[in-house]
Amino acid sequence: MSKGFAVVIGMTIAYAASLMGMIFAYIYYKKNKAQSELKDKDTKK
Repeated sequence: MSKGFAVVIGMTIAYAASLMGMIFAYIYYKKNKAQSELKDKDTKK
């Protein structure tokens, strides 16, 4: 395996890990936002 190919593979893995982190953060954000909206509706009654 050439050094250039190893760099490309490493950067691809880093990009994939970053993308998975962003997807996880978005899902966590949406989940918490939905829960906080439910709490807001309960307290406004």
